[in-house]
Amino acid sequence: MSEQTSGSGETPKEEIAIPVEDTSVDGVLELLSHHRRRAILDLLLTHDRPLTLTDIRNEVVEKEQGTEITEIPSKQVQQVHISLHHVHIPKLEEKGVINYDSSRNLVEPTEEIGQLEPFLAQL
Repeated sequence: MSEQTSGSGETPKEEIAIPVEDTSVDGVLELLSHHRRRAILDLLLTHDRPLTLTDIRNEVVEKEQGTEITEIPSKQVQQVHISLHHVHIPKLEEKGVINYDSSRNLVEPTEEIGQLEPFLAQL
């Protein structure tokens, strides 16, 4: 079985992703409408390499709370993790700007991410 297909015969993610250039301005703005998605994109663009979901979560939580991760209640950290894993990462992956390998807990930017940089710079 290919890495790109699941046992259920689903279409590979690369084929169902909607490229940014095929997305309307409203679609791009909706993608960037949440501060956590903008934070994910900013982190990936800044580091220019794959990051673990845990690293992204920790940086997002620290930015939101304005303090070190060790000072933030674990329940609050877990809520952000769930939000990233179930809502924000999938939205970015659907648009083809990231790839998420949940088995390795790794978020990797795609070439498409660069198309969002001018929009992020304006926000």
